[in-house]
Amino acid sequence: MDRKLAAILAADVVGYSALMEQDEQGTFERVKAGRKGLFEPEIARHHGHIFKLMGDGLLAEFSSVMDAVECAVALQGGLAERNAAVPEDQRFQVRIGVNLGEVIVEGDDRFGEGVNIAARLEQIAEPGGIYVSGKVAKEVEKKLAFAFEAMGEQRVKNIAEPVPVYRVNLHGQPRRRLLKARRLRDRWLILARLAAVVAVALGAVLGIQGWWKSSGVAVDYASIAVLPFDNLGKDPKWDRIADGITEDIITDLSQSDHVLVIARHSTDVYKGKAVDVRQVGADLGVRYVLTGGLQANGDRVRITAQLVDAATGADLWSERYDRSGEDIFAVQSDVTAKIANTLGSQVGVIRKSQLKLAQHKPPNSLTAYDTLLMADQMAFTPVGGITKDGLIEAEKLFHKAIDLDPQMARAYVGLAYVYSYMFGYGFAVSPEQALSKQLEAARKAVELDPNSNKAHGALGQALAWNGEGAQALVEFDKAESLAPNDADTLALIAMNINQEDTARAVRLSERAILLNPYYPNWYNISLYWSYFFSEQFDKSLKYVTLYQNPSLNEISFTAMLYGYLNQPNEAKKVAEEVLKQDPGWTAEKFVTKWSIAPGHNSELVAEGARKAGLRACATAAELKGNPNMIHMKSCDAERAKAASG
Repeated sequence: MDRKLAAILAADVVGYSALMEQDEQGTFERVKAGRKGLFEPEIARHHGHIFKLMGDGLLAEFSSVMDAVECAVALQGGLAERNAAVPEDQRFQVRIGVNLGEVIVEGDDRFGEGVNIAARLEQIAEPGGIYVSGKVAKEVEKKLAFAFEAMGEQRVKNIAEPVPVYRVNLHGQPRRRLLKARRLRDRWLILARLAAVVAVALGAVLGIQGWWKSSGVAVDYASIAVLPFDNLGKDPKWDRIADGITEDIITDLSQSDHVLVIARHSTDVYKGKAVDVRQVGADLGVRYVLTGGLQANGDRVRITAQLVDAATGADLWSERYDRSGEDIFAVQSDVTAKIANTLGSQVGVIRKSQLKLAQHKPPNSLTAYDTLLMADQMAFTPVGGITKDGLIEAEKLFHKAIDLDPQMARAYVGLAYVYSYMFGYGFAVSPEQALSKQLEAARKAVELDPNSNKAHGALGQALAWNGEGAQALVEFDKAESLAPNDADTLALIAMNINQEDTARAVRLSERAILLNPYYPNWYNISLYWSYFFSEQFDKSLKYVTLYQNPSLNEISFTAMLYGYLNQPNEAKKVAEEVLKQDPGWTAEKFVTKWSIAPGHNSELVAEGARKAGLRACATAAELKGNPNMIHMKSCDAERAKAASG
């Protein structure tokens, strides 16, 4: 008796007996046609096979759990399309269950708990729905385009232990918007219309407006197909590595919430073929195509990658990575993450290309995504540096993007950072109001897209800056778990935890620049803060001086760092600039602004100020004038001496 691990899909027709009673021959023919015209082809296309047919359902086996879930989604989408094209009395619905477990193999049949749980999940699923086990959700939730809604542990017939059950949320905003081929996209549009009609008819609030409406957004966003990387050598063992690189790049790129990535099974058809990328773009409905290959030579391996504009055939970016092949899996992880971050980060190649396209459009034809791109550029990567006017204009543009698409979570993320910059750079008329708006925008972003690492990162920062440190760490952990290879997310977390957990902050900062060597200016903040509080002053100075268009914050740190590194002349020169910008600067004032808690870290700032020739301690009058100012014990004696003198 053979056993193996398999993904099992169970599907049956809802109310089959009643349908047969009403119209036996018609129901039989319609169900048979649906099986032949939709279910069998889709299951085969997703590399599965049907091992059991019943009058009202079927059981299918897949070697890949990702294929099983994607197939289930495609089946429900395809059935909705077919239903939309026939009279209501000729429609039927199915429910689907998917489980991952061990099965007993007996000829062409499959038995065991792996099959039984899939069948039980199908029985408790709602019409038109897909229920999966906890094992399935755990395996695929970070790799597929659909949110998984926890339904709790369910007791099902003939299964001793409760089964953790998750519903595939076809109507929520996806965590990663993986594009399919154009025909699949059309299918979803039809499903959207049907779902909207059902929602209105039932008076239900399904929360589908944003994503289904954004089938428009999906086309609007940057879309990319990653073609299978070629093994350019003769050794077949490198085929597996080439496939792994392709898979990893797709997964890592999918973490970027403004890049839509074609699922791998839609690009596998091009493996080993000479293709015209413009035709690939037309076939799959994408703007960009990434190609690449690897070639081993002795103990070295060369990996190449090239990004092409599918509309024009123009090369946008190419890179070559030469590495030792001794630990190829480490090389694979390193190179794929770098490629993904170079292409998909905040200042990545794709983002810049999309911004150029938007800037050449007439103002009245700008989409929500175009507007978002220009707001991002205006706020966070302006040519002349961050300014108050630029942030105000960016705020207007983010609001315009929201007007065009009220469900665009990324625009609320942008707003949250605009308010944080207004506060951080001292541009806000009311700092308290800026922090309040930051928190409000970040909460809205998470509400709209609870599976976005960017939204959770923005909320983490907003909570931290609003004094809710413990909850902030929860959000940061969620953001990192959703996107462990997203350099922007890692740098953001590091920037906000460098006082509480300096070791983690340093580790995340260093990994961020490893993943994204062409990192944006703001990464330097996380680097110099993290190194400062870990007392690696030479490294901190390196990154604070790399920061472009420094504000008073960077200048203050620079003065303190020169003090710590025993460079008094440089420290004095920079300290003079600090006092020129803020004659009343003190370390206590500085730690208050940045909520640096009294203790080791605040004393580190105070000692740096003294070494730079700056005032560490506020006067008694200054403290009285600002009762919220954080004061340091090391300043008590100084104030007492001043009072007695």
